[in-house]
Amino acid sequence: MSFRKTIAWLGLPVTIWYGVCVAVRNLLFELGVLRQSIPPVTTIGVGNIAVGGTGKTPLTDYLLGIFAERYVTAVVSRGYKRKSTGCIIHQPETSEGSESTGPGAEVPDMLGTFGDEVSMLIEKHPQVSAVVSKWRKEAIDQLMATEQPPQLVILDDVFQHRYVKPTINILLTEFSRLYSDDLILPFGNLRESRAASRRANVIIVTKTPKKLNSLERHMIAKRLRAQSYQKVFFSYIEYAEPVALLEGCQSAMPIEEVHHMLCVTGIANPDPLLAELKQRGIRVEHMSFSDHHDFTAKDIEEIRKRFEAINSQSKIIITTEKDAVRLRKALCDSECQELPFYYLPMSIGFHDESGVGFTDYITSIVRENISFLSRLSTVR
Repeated sequence: MSFRKTIAWLGLPVTIWYGVCVAVRNLLFELGVLRQSIPPVTTIGVGNIAVGGTGKTPLTDYLLGIFAERYVTAVVSRGYKRKSTGCIIHQPETSEGSESTGPGAEVPDMLGTFGDEVSMLIEKHPQVSAVVSKWRKEAIDQLMATEQPPQLVILDDVFQHRYVKPTINILLTEFSRLYSDDLILPFGNLRESRAASRRANVIIVTKTPKKLNSLERHMIAKRLRAQSYQKVFFSYIEYAEPVALLEGCQSAMPIEEVHHMLCVTGIANPDPLLAELKQRGIRVEHMSFSDHHDFTAKDIEEIRKRFEAINSQSKIIITTEKDAVRLRKALCDSECQELPFYYLPMSIGFHDESGVGFTDYITSIVRENISFLSRLSTVR
């Protein structure tokens, strides 16, 4: 019996109590004893019922890429591992002649305030407002009270925060560990029972192979026991070419000339990145840190020693786009800025489903709902 299973069986009474508490809480919401708020703005909730990385931030990034140029858009998050407290709003600079935020220019100062995920989204989408708060209703209320209230709010990691009911509730589940095959903590990785999936309007199976035929997709949807009102989509990860972590601090090296990489990660699941690098025929060594690890100058020194020990003339250090935010700050505070640090930008793509893609589907719903709320406010 594995160590985890031993601990799980020893903690069985706690597991039962935890499961009962979650079930009772959900029942109170269903009965209306605990009230859900329906915000006066179109909202998209992104979340999961499993611990670990299922791709919430990449999907939030994808949604911002679709809507930020079309509508006044904001993102709300709890700001995991931020050092600040309370409800904090970041609003885009709108004054004429102001300099735009370049890569890494503003984020180091914002990292402690907003956390790494929100800081990365602010960097990539400077026209978007962002709020970090434990309470999503308070965050939305604050946004709606600003001079230019949003037309669309994307709620990151909100599936268990039931006090706000999103217009569209998106549930993510990893291809390699579907929630339908999982168990509640600590026997599995689920935060709540599989039945919670019924709260979703849309289910996205993330991190699938790039080639996934319609029969495979149908069989997976069947395993998920998707309801008739739920749309199921399938996404995969796409990686771009490496980008220098600090501009001007090292010379660029074409990826085809790289023979050896030291991969540094502080994310929940680095396996897709490692698989991608190995597919490119590059020898990879991996330094793994805990999820959302707060990198220090001491960590950078350990990375330097590990990198210098690699016997190769064509080598670089690679990391993820999310880790880049935290590593950049630590690198600026260290004496190792000459190290060839790069990050690998990632995005997500979607398999077409019965001729209707995810982008078209979500765009149609958002457009119709924003139009409806606009007409409603005019009538009032």
